Amino acid sequence: MDLDHFKAINDKYGHATGDKVLIYFARHIIMHLRPYDKIFRFGGDEFLIFMPDADLKAGRDVVDRLREELGALRIDANGKEMFQVTVSFGLTLLDPDIPVEQSIDRADNALYVAKAMGRNRVIVWNDSMSASPAGSV
Repeated sequence: MDLDHFKAINDKYGHATGDKVLIYFARHIIMHLRPYDKIFRFGGDEFLIFMPDADLKAGRDVVDRLREELGALRIDANGKEMFQVTVSFGLTLLDPDIPVEQSIDRADNALYVAKAMGRNRVIVWNDSMSASPAGSV
């Protein structure tokens, strides 16, 4: 998961507001996941969500709902104005036959495609996508 145009939020409203957005989004996600699901900050404005025992349809349903809910939230920019932030998701299943890092790369590639297609969407990784990390595509 990646917050769309997060750098612009930091640039316009400051890093303190950007940090509040990250915390607010993480808390909202945690409240809407199952007790045994996990969320990890992967770096910057990217998060990994691990949903054990979820098949692709269940995972897609969860992240579609999260994308809609997070995009509808209104965030206070230091009492001056309200703004909204959309999110993009790359989704894949963990494959027990490959290293976890490769599954993360697959999700990252799907996320890259979601952003390239206009952001604010969920893309499921498939075999036609590059197996290399999105940064080296």
